[in-house]
Amino acid sequence: MTRTEIWLIRHGETDWNAEQRLQGWRDIPLNDVGKAQALSVQRYLEQQRIDFDAVLSSDLQRAIQTAQIAFEPYGYQVEQLSMLRERNYGIYEGQPWQQLIPLPDRQAPTINLRDPQTEIPEGESLPVFYQRIIRAFNQIAQDRPQQKLAVVAHGGVIDMVWRHIKNIDLTSQRPYKIMNASVNHFRITTQQWEEVAWAQTDHIEMANEGL
Repeated sequence: MTRTEIWLIRHGETDWNAEQRLQGWRDIPLNDVGKAQALSVQRYLEQQRIDFDAVLSSDLQRAIQTAQIAFEPYGYQVEQLSMLRERNYGIYEGQPWQQLIPLPDRQAPTINLRDPQTEIPEGESLPVFYQRIIRAFNQIAQDRPQQKLAVVAHGGVIDMVWRHIKNIDLTSQRPYKIMNASVNHFRITTQQWEEVAWAQTDHIEMANEGL
């Protein structure tokens, strides 16, 4: 049975993250907090002593910068893949995300981006995004059997992978927050996707204490 081991890492914080604005395909760089978080991933990697075969990244600069900082001591060439981008929010990019999703303490928004039936002008619906991400990782596993890979991507990407592993539908509430610079380890085999260690954040908390 072939398998591919993947450590899926969310990029560090950007100003738009801090402002709670939808980024999507907008190419926003890391801020100083995000760079410190990327360094915390570097320290995590030093402790884990994982011998990666390759480092892959979304082609958006917040992911690329995180990968470059985290893996700088190891000399990896970061491979950029557009298929690992965040969901394309089209005309809603740049808007405050809390106005575009339902929250328990207020009325439903005019448009609900978490509704799989919602079409996004100039962007991706939730099912289209889900299908893109699952295809991307299946293709990566097919192309790189028996490899250990670091993949730096986005919160939405991690959410889609988590739902696929757990067989959870797109409408169910996720019970945890996806932290910037969190690390998520899973494997893809010829039979299934399997979680190994999810939502690892201890390294981020230690970095925040030093800020």
